[in-house]
Formats: sequence, structure tokens, C-alpha cells
Amino acid sequence: MARKVDKTGKSKTSDNERSEPKFPYTTKPSSLRRLLKDIPNKPKPPKFTRDLLRSWGFNDNNDATMLRVLKAINLLDGQSVPTPTYTQYMNLTEGAKALGPEIKRVYEPLFQASHTPYLESNERLQNLFNIHSGGAASSLDFQIQTFKALCENASFDDAASTGTATDASTTSVARGAAGGIGSPIVHIDLHIHLPENKTRREYEDIIEDIGKYIFGRDIGERRE
Repeated sequence: MARKVDKTGKSKTSDNERSEPKFPYTTKPSSLRRLLKDIPNKPKPPKFTRDLLRSWGFNDNNDATMLRVLKAINLLDGQSVPTPTYTQYMNLTEGAKALGPEIKRVYEPLFQASHTPYLESNERLQNLFNIHSGGAASSLDFQIQTFKALCENASFDDAASTGTATDASTTSVARGAAGGIGSPIVHIDLHIHLPENKTRREYEDIIEDIGKYIFGRDIGERRE
């Protein structure tokens, strides 16, 4: 492979020798954030085109780079036609759950390296992309910002993505279906996966909510 030589005689790595970006990216991450929030509030189009983007207020020519990201995460097919995943994403209450698995599929190396890469610090996230992706510094930054924009609009509900090393003990609850004598007994196994990097007060709030909404105990009944 040919290498460039500067005036001092030292060889330099050419642009062609840089590794290619491994993950999809748009050069307008801010537009991607807005588009993902707009999709549930717009009629599903028969096809995504530049004219459609302009009609939605995305007038910068670079906004078209969002389409390759939407294709990568299976919101659009190869012809820029909305997929069934796109339809699921349009759901205002459950749509974010449709995006989570697609993100985990596309960014599988990141989720193998970290249970919750979308919660990592900027420094750690930069390190993960340095390891698992490629491209020039500018394209790496676009990849990171694209990943963040996608994750901000997705839900990761399963234990592998929301859990951490802090797992509370399994709790079994026996309750009558109607709360009366002779009612059938239902056993519920409750696995609590607490997020990382929270304050003690935030952890206490989580436990209080569990007590209130699952066990029916009011905050005033909190045990010391």
C-alpha cells in the first residue's frame, strides 16, 4: 500500500489507509433527533425522499444522510419505504420499544462490551467507538452523536440492557386474586435491576415506588 511522504521524508498515512466507519451515521445528528420525535406525529409516507424531508422542515442537503441511518435500523427498507418496524415506532406509548432491539442489533459490539453503552460517560463511549469502529476523527464523532440520538428515542427494557451488577434478591409474593379467603394464590417472582450511578435518595425512591405500586404500601408506611 502506497504511503505519502512529506517534505521531511517522513511517511504519512493517507486517507485511504484509515479504517472505514463500522456504524451508520448522519452528519446532522440534531436533525435526526428532531426527525425521530416527528415520526409518530406525522402520517406514514409511502416513501422517504428529499422532497418529503423538505416538506417536514429538513431543508439542509446534509439532512439526507439521515436516510442511511433509518435504513440501518430497519425503519426504512432499501427503497426508503417505511417498514413494519417504522409502523411500530409510530406508536406513542410503545414505539420506543420497537427501536431498542434494532439498535442492539446494529451496535452489537458495544452492547457486548457494556450492558448499557447508552449510559456510559462521553470518555468511555469515545473509547468504545475507538475500539469497535473506524474512520477519521470527525466521522467517529458523528457515529457517536448518531448513536446517542437513536438511544434517546429508544427503550431498552430487558434485564441485559437495564440491569447492572446491583441485583436485589428475588422476592416472592403470595396474594389472593380477590384478596379473600379461598382465593387462588398467585406467586410473583420480582427481579429488581437497579441502574448504575444513582444517588442513595434515587435508589430509595425506586424502592418506595415498588412498595407503593406493587405491595400497596404508602410512603408513610416506610420502615426505618
